[in-house]
Amino acid sequence: MELTLIIDSRPLALELDDVVAGLLAARLNLPSNTDTRAALARYLSDAGGPWMLDENHMRKRIMRRLILDIADPALVIRYLMIEQPH
Repeated sequence: MELTLIIDSRPLALELDDVVAGLLAARLNLPSNTDTRAALARYLSDAGGPWMLDENHMRKRIMRRLILDIADPALVIRYLMIEQPH
């Protein structure tokens, strides 16, 4: 999933794996059958600020935050077992 984050009025292109995006959407209680790109980009933009150093640093910072947000075994089980269409 391609996202464009806006952090301190600066765009940052970010690519997320669909499973990672789905886990974050589950964490944020977003509906599973809708396009969640705007909500995910907004959340990650807010969580990633303020802008520091360069784009590479910011991508790593966002990914570390993302890992902390989705590193919950109960969330993973809910996403994989319940939220996925059969």
